[in-house]
Amino acid sequence: MATAPIPFFTDNNVPDSVGHSIVAAGHELTRLRDVMPHNSEDKTVAAACVLSGLVLVSFDNDFNSIAEKLSVSQAAARRLHRIDMQCHEPQGATRIREAMSLIEHEWMHAKILGIPLLVQLGNNFIRIRR
Repeated sequence: MATAPIPFFTDNNVPDSVGHSIVAAGHELTRLRDVMPHNSEDKTVAAACVLSGLVLVSFDNDFNSIAEKLSVSQAAARRLHRIDMQCHEPQGATRIREAMSLIEHEWMHAKILGIPLLVQLGNNFIRIRR
């Protein structure tokens, strides 16, 4: 595990099993449903994650163009840390478990360099965007 727990935030469309995998790996988890209305707009969710320094985990492809949607500055939009789940939802918990050591490494790298974390988890791939 990374030296400090990573603060994750699961979007409304993320199954609880993904959150359980995150917590089992020793990280912090905030679920949208516990802190915001379930129908919160993507730009509100993204802005809250940026302002709180949370890593957004979502199956929502709308976040791919979040920079245009955010009601915050472009600089803030570039600080959105994200795990983009592109796999089938039933595979989500397994895929995040399999990728956790890589996510932890990339989180430390992102923090050192001051860049956003972006990891895409597909059914058969893991992509890191820098």
